[in-house]
Formats: sequence, C-alpha cells, structure tokens
Amino acid sequence: MKKIYCDISATTPVNEKVIDLMTSIHKTTFGNPSSVHKYGQESHVVIEKARIETAKALNCNQEEIIFTASGTESNNIALEGLIEPHNHIISSTYEHPSVMNVIKSLEKKGVSLTLLKPDNDGKINPNEIEKKIKDNTKLITIMFANNELGSINNIEEISQITQKHNIILHVDAVQCVGKIPINLEKIKIDMMSLSAHKFYGPKGVGALFVRKGIDLKTIINGGGQELNLRPGTENIAGIAGLGLAISMAVEKIDDNIKYLKSLEELFIKELDNYKINYILHIKDRLPGVLAIGFPNIDGQSLLISLDLKGIAASFGSACSSGTTKASQILLDADISEELAKSTLRISFGKIHTKNEVKYVAEQLSIILKRLEKKTHD
Repeated sequence: MKKIYCDISATTPVNEKVIDLMTSIHKTTFGNPSSVHKYGQESHVVIEKARIETAKALNCNQEEIIFTASGTESNNIALEGLIEPHNHIISSTYEHPSVMNVIKSLEKKGVSLTLLKPDNDGKINPNEIEKKIKDNTKLITIMFANNELGSINNIEEISQITQKHNIILHVDAVQCVGKIPINLEKIKIDMMSLSAHKFYGPKGVGALFVRKGIDLKTIINGGGQELNLRPGTENIAGIAGLGLAISMAVEKIDDNIKYLKSLEELFIKELDNYKINYILHIKDRLPGVLAIGFPNIDGQSLLISLDLKGIAASFGSACSSGTTKASQILLDADISEELAKSTLRISFGKIHTKNEVKYVAEQLSIILKRLEKKTHD
C-alpha cells in the first residue's frame, strides 16, 4: 500500500542533510556550550553558527535570535515575559493554543483582552484591530498565517498600525517559514515565534525573534543561557538542525512556492476531472495548504477512509462525548456548521510528486463515491 503524507501543516519529515548534520554533531560535539574549555567552545561555535543562519534567513541581527524548545515555548516566553496585569492585549479568536491559553491565563490575572474574529476570507482585518486600541494596549499578537485555514494575515499593514501607536507586535509565524518570504528588516515585527519541525527540521527546537529594545522578563529560572530568556543547557544538535533547515527553506523559496502552487493546481484539476463536489474555503492562502469542504460528507469518516489507503490528512474538529464537533475556527470564518464537519485540511510540501497528488485525488474520488452511496442508502 502506498503511503502519502499530506499533513505538512502538522509537521514535516526531517531533511536528510539535517539528519546527517545532527548525527555528526551528536557523535563529535558534546561539550557544554557554557564551558570555557575547547569542548565547550566547539559546541558554542555550532550554536552561534545556527544563530547566524537563522538571522540571515529572516534578515535580522543574530543577537535578536533566541533558541527555544518549540514554537509553543517561544510564544510563552514572548507573552508571559512582556505583559503586566494592567495591560490590554488585542488578538484573534483563531490563535494557536500556545497563544490563546497564555492570554486567557493572563486575563485571569487582570489583563484586559480583546479577541477579533476572522473575516470570510479567513483574515483579521487591520482596521478592526486599530479600532480596538486603548490607552493601555501593550501588545497585539496575531498569527502570520492560520494553521487550519492557511489564510495569510496582512502583517505588514498590522505592523504599520503598531508602529503608529507605539504598541508591541508579536507574530506566531510557525506555519510560514519556507512557504512565504519573511523579511524582518522590511516588516517591523517586534517578536516572532518559529518551530523547526514545520520546515523540515527536528522536533523539540524552536526560535524566538526579539527585536533589539524589547525588554522581556525571565519566566524560566536557571543558568542564564539565551540572554536569560531560555535558560538550560542548549540542544546543540537540534539548534544546528534548525539553522541548516531554515537556510535550506529560504534558499530557493521562490522555486518552492512555484512548485507548491503547481501541485495545488494539479490537485484541483484532478478533482474537477473526477467531478468531485468540493468547496475550497480560502483563496489567498499559504502555498500547498487547502482547507477543502466536501458537502454532505462526514469529514471524520473521510479522514479515516483516506488513512486506510495510506493517505494522511487532517480533520479540523474535536470529539467530545462521542459527538463530532465542527471546528470553531471554521465557524468563526463564517463557514456553516454542516460544511465545517465536512472539511479536511490537505497540505502538500516539496516532498510530494505530481503522481502522488494524482493518486490522492483518485482515492478521494473512489472514497467519496462510496461514502455518498452509503449516505443515500
């Protein structure tokens, strides 16, 4: 049975070159980076090389890159480290739990919170953000692109608003590296979170960009590593893997975007050839990410059927007490509950071939016919 992984938005396989580099470092470079002897300094050099690579990929200063254990940890460090009880935060209803749960927790400690819903195109309207600004607004935190819809927010315009009002902008960009260009010299983001496993790097390592002049308090107590924002002995091989992975992700980003869009176009063409009834929810989206509804089809059944054929996708919903619930993110984007329950997220990456995309469309056609017949029976 073929196995085709179409859940790139969830995680990516680690690039072979990254695996080779990490394996080599595990074998030869094991000193504690904080040690002054040769072994420690060899490890320190590996980390600083990765910091330079990351900064170059994002067009920022290397001193502005903090290595963490994940995008989740980056988000926590940024938000918890900045906000005081009297502050006001503006965010969206469709943030990742590592943002949403933090700001909800801060709200319980006295922080005031304004949450904005996405428009029908899955984006947060910058004008609505500006309308909600108060005298005590300290932070606006909006994800660069939504993980479930693939919709891309106009972060450059939002950054102009934050600059105008002297408000700090934090952006969760975990979904974006290697899919869209990010230039931190051009876009005045103050803090930005990344995770290596989303761009063919290892799991368990992330990064946080903190623009020079942003003052964060320490939320994790320890030995003072990473400017005392993420203390603890560093994951040397993982950080090196992140550095190489992000370098490769941006090296040929234009070619990658072009290829992903060609896979999308082929996939849609194949769906049309099979006369499949579908609704593509978002037009302006991350390359390769499709939130796609199949009317009158149970999304969970479709997901399981695809899995049985070796095809991995994602069903944006949660199960509670045996009842399938529609994704709140889809509902907030003004997608009906019925259609939300029929929606899958299919995400392609540079690992996929055109023949694999055709196979996915073919299997979808076969499965949908069976499920439609079962529904009518």
